[in-house]
Amino acid sequence: MDPRISKQRTALVLDQPFFGALALRLKVVEDPSCKTFWTNGEALGYNPAYLASLNDLETRGVLAHEVLHVANGHCWRMGDRDPDLWNDACDHAINPIVLDAGMLLPKGVLVDARFKGKSAEEIYGILAQEKRQREKQRQAEGKQGGGNGSNTSNSPPQSSSGANGANTPSTPPAAGPSPDVAPSCGEVRQYTADDKAQQEADWKVAVLQAAKAAKMRGALPGSLAGMVVDAVEPAVDWRPLLHRFAQESSPTDYSFAMPHRRYLHMGLYLPSLNEPAVGDAVFVRDSSGSLWDETQAQFAAEIIAVNEGVRPRRLIVMDCDTRVTQMQIFERGDAVDFDLQPVRGGGGTSFVEPFRRLATEGIHPAFLVYLTDMDGRFPDEVPSYPVLWASTTPLKRARKAPFGDMVEVIC
Repeated sequence: MDPRISKQRTALVLDQPFFGALALRLKVVEDPSCKTFWTNGEALGYNPAYLASLNDLETRGVLAHEVLHVANGHCWRMGDRDPDLWNDACDHAINPIVLDAGMLLPKGVLVDARFKGKSAEEIYGILAQEKRQREKQRQAEGKQGGGNGSNTSNSPPQSSSGANGANTPSTPPAAGPSPDVAPSCGEVRQYTADDKAQQEADWKVAVLQAAKAAKMRGALPGSLAGMVVDAVEPAVDWRPLLHRFAQESSPTDYSFAMPHRRYLHMGLYLPSLNEPAVGDAVFVRDSSGSLWDETQAQFAAEIIAVNEGVRPRRLIVMDCDTRVTQMQIFERGDAVDFDLQPVRGGGGTSFVEPFRRLATEGIHPAFLVYLTDMDGRFPDEVPSYPVLWASTTPLKRARKAPFGDMVEVIC
C-alpha cells in the first residue's frame, strides 16, 4: 500500500470516523491498469500515477468517494445497466455527500444540483434518456448535413456543449472526446463472487455500526445520516407487488357448484377452485414525458406478464398526459403476443381523464394500475375499484395519493 493512502486512511479514522471505519474494511491493491481508483466492495484499487497527481486532501476525498460507493450498495445493484453510465449515476449520487462532509475532490468530478438527494437508479434513468436524446440529435444533424462538409464539421461542438449541461455544470469540454465520457475519480465495479448476498448484508451492518460510532462522536453530517437510512433500507422489487395486487383483485374462490372431478370416482364431493373470468384490467401510462424509456419498457413487459397471469376479459391500456392520448383494448381471445403500441403524449400531467373516460364509457374494471411520477392533479371522486399507483418517485418524496395503494418503481 502506498504510504500516502495509509496516511489519509488514518486521517479519515481520526477526522471522519464514518468513512474511516468503512475504509478499513477494503483491501488496498495497487493496479496500474486502472485509470484512477476502483472498488468492488471487497478491495480498493488505485493507479499509482493517478495517485501521484492528487494532493493529500484530494486523496482523502477519493477514498471517501470509494467508500460511499460500497456503503450505498452500488457494487451490488448495477444489474443489466450500462456500466459507464451506471458509474456516472453513482458518482452524481455520492459526490455531493463527500463535499457536504467538508472534504475535497479532484477538479472536474460529476456534481449536478439536479441530482442532489436522488438515488443512483433515478439518476441513471435521467442520464440514459438524455444520452438517447443526444444521439437522436446527432442523427438528425447528420441527415440535415446530407454530406455537406461545412455543416457536419460544426456538429461535434454543438453536441458537446449540449451534453455538458446534462453531465456536469463545469466548463464545456473541448470538441473531440465524446460528451458521454464524464470525469470520474473512482470507479465502482460489480461484486461477482457467489457470496454476494452475504457481502451486501455484512456491509449494511457495517454501515449502521459506523454511523452509530460517528454519531456518538458528533461527526455524522445530516446528508450522511439520510444516506445511511436509504442504504440499509431493504430493496423491495415492485414487480411481485404488482402481480400480487392484480391476483388479489381477481375473483377466485372454492365452490361446490362445480365439484372437483379428480375425486368424484372415490365418492368424495369436494369443491373445485372457481376462477370466474376477470373483468377489465386497466393500465394507465403517464405520457407527459417525465418517465424514462427504460421504465416505460419495463412497465410494458409487466403489463403483458400480468395479462398472461390474470387473463382478464379485456386488457385496456391508456396513455395520458392532461388527456387520454391513446387507448388500446385487447380482448381475452386475442393472441398472447399482442402488439402494445409505444407511449403517445408529451404534455403536462393530470390523472383525472382516465377515470372520467372509464366512467363515461361505463367501464368498471377489476383493477387499475397507474404508472406515474405522482406529480399531477388527482380526481376529486374516489373510484369504487382497486387502484395501484406505481410511483417512479421514491415513496418518501412522492406525493401521497388520496386513494388506492402505492408501490415504488425504480428501474
